[in-house]
Amino acid sequence: MLKNYKLADQILDLIDTYLEAADYMYGCVIEGKYVQTEKTAYDMIAALKELYPYAVEIKKEIPFISAPVSCENIIYSVNNIILLIRSRSDRVLSKIEFELIPLLQEFHYDFYFFAFIFGDKEKEKKHYAEEFVKMGANHYIDESIRTGHYKYDVSIYVLAYNKLKVTKQCVENIIKYTPSDISYELFFINNGSTDGTQEYFESFKCNKEINLLRNNFSDIRAVRRIFEGKYVLSVSNDVIVTENYLTNLIACMESDPKIAMVVPTTPNVSNLQSIPAKYSTFEEMQEFAKKNNVSDFKRWEERTRLCNPLTLAHSSVFYSSQGVGAIDKYFVYSEFGDDALALRLRRAGYKLVLAKDCYCHHFGSVTLREAQKKDNTLGKSRKLFFDRYGVDAWGTGFCFDIGLMEALNIKKQGHAGILGVNSGFGSNPLKLKTLHKESGNSAAVLFYITDDERYIPDLQAYGDHVKYVPTITNDSLENILYDYILLEENAGKILGFPDAFTMFKSKLAENGTMAVCARNEEEKRMLEKYMPDCKAKGIFGLWYIWKI
Repeated sequence: MLKNYKLADQILDLIDTYLEAADYMYGCVIEGKYVQTEKTAYDMIAALKELYPYAVEIKKEIPFISAPVSCENIIYSVNNIILLIRSRSDRVLSKIEFELIPLLQEFHYDFYFFAFIFGDKEKEKKHYAEEFVKMGANHYIDESIRTGHYKYDVSIYVLAYNKLKVTKQCVENIIKYTPSDISYELFFINNGSTDGTQEYFESFKCNKEINLLRNNFSDIRAVRRIFEGKYVLSVSNDVIVTENYLTNLIACMESDPKIAMVVPTTPNVSNLQSIPAKYSTFEEMQEFAKKNNVSDFKRWEERTRLCNPLTLAHSSVFYSSQGVGAIDKYFVYSEFGDDALALRLRRAGYKLVLAKDCYCHHFGSVTLREAQKKDNTLGKSRKLFFDRYGVDAWGTGFCFDIGLMEALNIKKQGHAGILGVNSGFGSNPLKLKTLHKESGNSAAVLFYITDDERYIPDLQAYGDHVKYVPTITNDSLENILYDYILLEENAGKILGFPDAFTMFKSKLAENGTMAVCARNEEEKRMLEKYMPDCKAKGIFGLWYIWKI
């Protein structure tokens, strides 16, 4: 937060004045008053230049605030508006509506958040409870919800920072493979590129575009204010889409009103979201994708979190004033914002799905790696997540254990009762359910029991039966038999009393499997006594597995 409250209030008032001036410019253009529009534009530039030195000083006190770069980007936008007034007056209105005003709105929110909220836990709590969603809401989406009509089925936007050759491949394939029977808008965000990207984007003469002079993570968030589609497809410029990509993603999204986000499977992405694929040319990649991209609900995999170089999102869930909000400015190093979004979606009752019947190519990026090594931004962001939500984003169950899944005896037919004991976020039991679904058995029921109350809101998103018990014993389990029992944390405590192991194992159905994760040497020694059938290396320890 800014120490000089009086200065902070004055600057916030100035930004409000700029917004009023932009609205006035918009009205002038509608009335054909271009002289007044240009005069107001010059006045705004002069005012922003006067603000700039103060913005630079404020950034010394609050390094995360984007004020200086935002000033430069907004001045750049206004100068481009002046040029359009003189050369392409038909494009001025959209430039004001879909670039200048959203940039100013984002400038206002960014300054407000870091100057008045960030760093004060009580103010942060109040902000997220009362202001966060509304301050980022998209009024076009709100109006569509009110009327029941969206202007487009899908808003597609491509975000680029240099890499023009790759960007061209990305855009060309979107145009080629996006079906004509889906109404969509396509527009571009140039995040300060210097390699001809802006000129390439401008050649499409889109009604919407955001061109930034300087790369700024905060300013690109202005895009959330201009979508008009029922769904929003965000595409990184290092993604190549494929035949049936959008049709399959939409089919998955529309299969369940609780699905808020769907991503395709791609290479060069974390979170175990890739599928085996071999190709050496783009032609071979497209052939592989064509065979893979056959809509199949059995390959729609619910996840606890998603990585997203390409994402289809439900605009009402993310961007309306009744939604959960989009990416959070609180995650100042960029990392873990996706994890926070996934948590908010889960806790609001929404689902996140990996559509493996949709394959796209992702080149991959090393953008954040230098900062991760040099400044430990990954560790700092992980702490921010914990401070915000009270749980570790990379804690138990944040992703499934692939070694465990390979070692388990996955049944292919019949009912499956799956019990996760202290499964954290719950990824391993959820993955078991998915494997049954993929084999044609949808009759799988998820039970969760935990002695850590913090995870209850997350487990309730996909668990059929969820229970918190301060001290877990055999008596804590339901009076039924389970096909799988996974004990993931506190094994020493839970199985440490006499006959506990035998009693837990007695809860297995015929041909059932129990797996226990040993996280320390003491737990390993305890579990060795029970002669496991096999073992598997896991994320947090060694899995001991028994099959009956």
